[in-house]
Amino acid sequence: MVLLRLVRLLTRPFFAGRQIWLIGERTDTAQDNGLHLFKHLRKTHPKRRVYYVIDRSSPQRDRVAHLGNVVDHSSLRHQVLMLHAGVLANAYSIRYLTPTPWGQESYVRHLAWRIGALRVYLKHGVHLNPNAFKRGLSGYDMVLTVMSRESEALRAVSGYDRQIHEIGMPRYDGLTPAPRSRTVLFMPTWRQYLVPRLSGRANPGQIPFEGSAYERFISGVLHSPRLLQMLEKYDYRLTFLPHYNMTAHFDRTLAAAGRIGVADTNLTSFQELLRTCDAFLTDYSSVHFDVAYLGTPVIYARFDEDDYEAGHASASWFDYERDGYGPVTHSVDETLDALEHLLERDCAVEQMYANRVADSFTYRDRDNSARVVTAIDELERRR
Repeated sequence: MVLLRLVRLLTRPFFAGRQIWLIGERTDTAQDNGLHLFKHLRKTHPKRRVYYVIDRSSPQRDRVAHLGNVVDHSSLRHQVLMLHAGVLANAYSIRYLTPTPWGQESYVRHLAWRIGALRVYLKHGVHLNPNAFKRGLSGYDMVLTVMSRESEALRAVSGYDRQIHEIGMPRYDGLTPAPRSRTVLFMPTWRQYLVPRLSGRANPGQIPFEGSAYERFISGVLHSPRLLQMLEKYDYRLTFLPHYNMTAHFDRTLAAAGRIGVADTNLTSFQELLRTCDAFLTDYSSVHFDVAYLGTPVIYARFDEDDYEAGHASASWFDYERDGYGPVTHSVDETLDALEHLLERDCAVEQMYANRVADSFTYRDRDNSARVVTAIDELERRR
């Protein structure tokens, strides 16, 4: 850390008057709000010194490489830019922008406050559980939200107030309707009590994946003869997209008779999967806001509600029965009933749910990235 402070001092004259923005997601991804904000900046502000940080070996690097100003994570260039960055913007956590050799704790203790970069949380979804997001643990200068009730919930419990900017998320700019694909996208979220911590140590209360309610439900849906018959009858396919943290438990052997397949976001971008599906089946994933933004019908399978709220996330401000954009089910049979009802209507959205979508979002346009850039610029001016 002492050496890095010396390097920062010696290289400061080369960065005088230059405003450096570093943008990223996870170290190996380019598919979320980081990518969309970076695309916008490179297209509309090509002279700005904005850089996207990603692993050199990432299979998703090609999605951003052609835009230029792409930096290898933890490279010497990354480290020097990090010493002079005025803005750090990430969709998951600023720690993903920290060069690996530095160590997160040492960076926070000895460098972050000296550099004083604006910390922007681009997010990777609507905050359904604000109790899990605290200012004292995250310390962002700007947090994005997309609707008034989300903002109210965060202000009530997170410790954030003026840092909250209700201006949308950059990835919403890419949510343009696509031609019908006759595809149902099945995307459950993860359970922290089924996987170890990032450090590899077991989570408190961790239980085996095999035999869990989560495993039984997903297997029950994917291997259901009724599902296959239904897809054949109405000429649809079902694509299963496991959560990033749960992919180790699933493989491509789930495919059945050409009607059921497993998505690979290294081959097909996450947002392309959302844009092209005709119906969306999930449990608690906040991605349902994205597909609702598009006007795509949703089904919520809340098959383990008590376990989820006790071991993964507290009860949300969003009531799925009252606020949701589709029917709520609690078992495999109920879920297949709701799906069949939807396929019978050729995935037409019921008016009640369309009205809820219309009343939810503060903005429903393609100017989200522009608003984010304007808000960051204004915050920089005030500082």
